Parts: sequence; structure tokens; C-alpha cells
Amino acid sequence: MADLPKKLMTSKILDRCSKWVESQQDYPYLEEDTAKRKLEESEYDDWYNTDSEFDSVSECGAKRHKVGIQLKNEALDLTCEWTACTFRSNHMDQFMRHVSSHIPNIHISMKDDNEVYACQWKDCSYYTDVCDEIVQHVNYHAYHTKLKCIGSNVRGRTKLPRCRRDPEWRNIIDSPSPHMCRWEECLQMFKNYQMYLYHVTIHMKDCPRGNRVKDGVKCKWTGCNGKYPSLYKLRDHMKCHTKEKIVACPDCGATFASKTKFHTHCQRQIPLEVQGFQCSHCNKFYPTEKILRDHMRSHVFNYKCSLCDMSCESPASLAKHVRYRHVSTRTFPCQLCSHAAKSQQDLDSHMTVHTNGPNFSCHFEGCLYTCKGAYTLDRHVERVHGLAVRWYCCHECPIKYRKSYRLTKHLIETHQLQLPSGHKRFHYTQDEDGCYRLQMVRYEAVDEENESLVKEAKLPDKKYKLELNQTTSLTKVKIVEDNMEEVETVQDLQEEITDSDVGKSMPVISNILISIDEVDEKGNIIKRQIVETQETNELPPSEEPPLILT
Repeated sequence: MADLPKKLMTSKILDRCSKWVESQQDYPYLEEDTAKRKLEESEYDDWYNTDSEFDSVSECGAKRHKVGIQLKNEALDLTCEWTACTFRSNHMDQFMRHVSSHIPNIHISMKDDNEVYACQWKDCSYYTDVCDEIVQHVNYHAYHTKLKCIGSNVRGRTKLPRCRRDPEWRNIIDSPSPHMCRWEECLQMFKNYQMYLYHVTIHMKDCPRGNRVKDGVKCKWTGCNGKYPSLYKLRDHMKCHTKEKIVACPDCGATFASKTKFHTHCQRQIPLEVQGFQCSHCNKFYPTEKILRDHMRSHVFNYKCSLCDMSCESPASLAKHVRYRHVSTRTFPCQLCSHAAKSQQDLDSHMTVHTNGPNFSCHFEGCLYTCKGAYTLDRHVERVHGLAVRWYCCHECPIKYRKSYRLTKHLIETHQLQLPSGHKRFHYTQDEDGCYRLQMVRYEAVDEENESLVKEAKLPDKKYKLELNQTTSLTKVKIVEDNMEEVETVQDLQEEITDSDVGKSMPVISNILISIDEVDEKGNIIKRQIVETQETNELPPSEEPPLILT
């Protein structure tokens, strides 16, 4: 009887499916209708649904499952955007060869009385006077086009909203620093980023395979000592060394290391009036509850540094704090000079020193500003071309500044405020009026399990004594609780042991480590020396009987 409802439900679904199939047999499908239907399916301007690409509901009511498409199986529609070029291809290798064929025809123009190579890709304003840099830049356009095709496919399958950023930036790319392989000091240079990734993959073919490799799979990149349980985890880790991205937004050109980050990027483009999730701490709005929860974690500082009073919001922030505040070693040396950095990001920023000319230029018409860093360009656009002015206002008096460090100096000198314990600066948050003011509230989580229990522990009110037992010719001493019983004294036991018994059946004494510490007047250890004695089966002669502590 229990199986009867299941059979009835299955029969109902089959009847619905069969009726729908019969109804479609007599329906005349025209080519115009098919093309129109495909066009409507490709337009997602008004869609804000973000269902997963792995499941959906069919028209007959039953749920069907989709299998995720691997990156190597993505259908590519690669279009060359070089000036006056209409080449299209479905194969990445063929497309890369075609883009490389444009390099000999690069336009040479004059910039500040110097001849420079100017990129002729659509909406790209990059130029340089170094031949190798322009070759690397043009080849990266081919790789970037592949990422935009993958992003277009992912957005079409998951019905993500379109990006509403300025489309003129879709081809403004910042190619990674020089493509140098550092696997076991390989140091081979590449001008094509895709070939660089192929080369690094070849190095990892010699690594052991399996889900749980014994002793782990070691990363052999220079300066990295990481170990991972499988080759798959190692490949995922290598993205932090090669700066590999797997998907790009087809509208604004932003690149991402995972599809999840691309989903979040598209969801953030929902108009502000539709975003209904507001943070109670900073009053910012977010489109989904998941993004709001991820944002709220940044307001809770529950990772405390064991070397100072600083607390951080994530393990990565804590590791960064320790690296810059408490560690003096620099494990990322520059291959072109004697400089060494504390992180790969700092080393990448340093590499701009070895490039000739600026790497970024202002895109506003009539502005000739150029610089080497993306952050510097963003601040230039905000200060010079931005309509809003960033003000840092004092919460105690009506004074305000354009620089945060000037407000910090004002708070310390005028209002006698002190920096929080473990911090090097004040934190400022933006209020509803647009001004930045001192952050007055800070959430810190205290893990009670990690607190020391030494202060709360109380030793029991008991007395202890030494108990001497003579089971053999030697006297053994034990520490026992004092129960006020009378025992023999040490002197009485020592008198019963004859001198002839000393030296019989002596125990083996293991190596002994003697630590000699030299301390100053305050009790701090300034010098330590460890001395190791030889193993022996005999004790040195002594007039007193030997005692063995157990």
C-alpha cells in the first residue's frame, strides 16, 4: 500500500509528459520563430534570477539536472577586435596565431617627442616604447577574449543580469607582470600568457597523482613551501603564482579567478532600488542575503594576534599583519635587482620600477595624466574628474580635512585620543552625508576556549611528603600525600644500607642534557648553553648511598 501513492505520482507525470509531446507534434515551427526564440533567450537585461546552472525545472513539471561544463569543453566564439579585422575562430590556438600576426603591423606614434608602440585593439589606449612589452600586451588580448567568451556562456546558462558598468573599459586590460616560470628555478620567459600557462602545467605532470597522496604534493615554486593532498589542489594553488583567471565579464572586461566571484560581480550590478538587504553597521545595500552575510563578517574581528593586541577579521588578514608587523624576512627576491619583497603582490608592484614609461593613462578626453599604478590612476580620477569630494570630518568639532592622516593628527593632538591597542592608525567609515568619520564601534569575538585557565585554577589544600622504600639495596623516594602516618626517617634507612651494597646492579642512565642559562639582573635569559653527558652503566663513587627518584 505504501508504494501505491508513488506509482500514482509517476503515472501522472508520465501522462503530463506524453500529452505535452503530442501537443507539440502538430505545432508548425518556422525558422523566424526559432530565431526569435533564441534571440529572446539570449537577452537577460531584466532577469534578476540567479538559479544555479546545475539544476532547473522542465516545462512538464519534473526537475532535470544539468552537468557542469568544464572550461576545456566551453564552446568559444573568438572574434578579433584589431582595427579593420573581422577574423573569427572557434579554436584558441588558431586564434592566438592570428592575433600574433598583427604584431609586425603595430602602429608607431609620437608621444612626448618619443616613438612609442600603440595597441590597435578596439577601445585599448595602451602604448609603450619597449618592444617586448607591446608583444606581451597584444598576446594577452587573445587570452582575454577567451575569458570573455567563457563569461558570456556562463551568464547565458545561469541567467545572470547584465553588467551595467561602462562598456568602454571592456578591453582596458592590465596584463600580469613578466611571464617568468619559477618552478625549480626554471626562469624561462614567455611573451604569450597562454603558452606560459601551458608550460607551467607541463611541470606539474611529474607530480604524484591520487586523491590522498602520502606526505602531500609539494609546490616547487621558488619561495613557496606549501604541500597539498592532491594534484588537483596543487593546480588550484598555482593560480596564486601565475595570476591565472578563468572567466571575464563580457560587458566590462573584469577578470575573475572563479565562477563564484563572477556570479557575485553580476549580482552586484542589480540597480540600487532593487537591492533590499542593508547592513546595520555601515548602512550599505546589497542585492542578495549571501553577499550581505559575507560583508557582515568583515565587521567582526575574531582572530587575535598572539604577539600583540591586534585582532583581524580573517586568517588571511592575520597572516598579513604578522608578515608585515612581526616578521623581518623577505622571501620574494627580485630577479632583476637586489630588492626583496614580503609578498608576491609587493614584488609585482616593484616590477613596475623596471618598466620604461607609464603603464596607465587617464581615459578622460583632454587629460594627459599618466602613471605606473592602477591605484594611483583611480585616486587621480576621483580627485580631478570625480564630482564628489572625499572629506574627513572630526566627530568632536566642525573641522574637516581632505587627507586622513591630517584628521588623525588633529584627533591625537587636539582631542587627546589614543590609538587602539595593537593598531597603527585610526579607521574611518563613511556616514550618510558622505563624510568619513572615526569608527566608534568595533566588534571583536572572544573565544572562551582559548583563554588561559591558569588564573582560575586553584591548587587543592593538601600537603605532600617524601616516602622512602627499600625494595632492593637501593633506596627509592616517592612523593605522596601526607596522611599524618609515622614512617621511618631517611637517616634510619641510610644506616641499614652497607657500603658493600653500593655499586651492585646499577641502572643504565641515559644521556643527560644540562642547560646552563646566564641571566641579567632582571631575570631575562641572555645566554644559554646545553651540555650533553655520556651514557654510563656505573655511578661515580660516593660515600652516601644513591637515591633514585620515581
